[in-house]
Amino acid sequence: MFSINELNQKWQQCWTDRSPQAEIDLLFGLLIDAYSKSDRHYHNLNHINHVLITIERFNLQLQNPVSVKLAVWFHDFVYDPQASDNEFQSAKLARELLTKVSVLPELIDRVQQLILATKGHQIDPSDADLSIFLDADLAILGTDPTQYQDYARSIRQEYSWVSNAKYQVGRIKVLESFLQRGRLYCTDLLFDELESIARINIQQEIVFLS
Repeated sequence: MFSINELNQKWQQCWTDRSPQAEIDLLFGLLIDAYSKSDRHYHNLNHINHVLITIERFNLQLQNPVSVKLAVWFHDFVYDPQASDNEFQSAKLARELLTKVSVLPELIDRVQQLILATKGHQIDPSDADLSIFLDADLAILGTDPTQYQDYARSIRQEYSWVSNAKYQVGRIKVLESFLQRGRLYCTDLLFDELESIARINIQQEIVFLS
């Protein structure tokens, strides 16, 4: 488990002494509120914490750690399972809010680019930070079976408005698209640790849904 104080410490690491502290704290509160909504069964603070912990394993490899970590915080800021533009809306809000706290425009551009990349999760091997960010976002797929099953149940809860029949078809389509990839993880570290486990988890969920 984690505490809000621990998350706050991670959040503060994204900022310098020149950052307006009161506005940084206000922004942190907005993020906490968004990820704490009752309908956030998976896309919540647990997910953000898990991605941040995974990212931290690559601290020495990140070219621009601040942009990656800010992208983690904002990438699911807007999450409506009935909408198709969550990534766009999250990136848009990130731009608006980060502009208000005087973040450099080029840094905001990069944060927005990373967030938008979660739409299709298409990895560019030549972009190390993007690869790390997207791999960390999918790290849940390679967790132990119990944790993966919790994840799968949480996703189903977020789509509770969808009938079982339609959910099975849609979910299986998503899962099979993962299996069709040459590799799920671009970074060698997560590929070596999680790739085979993730594929087994996905295959077992497909069997369960079928």
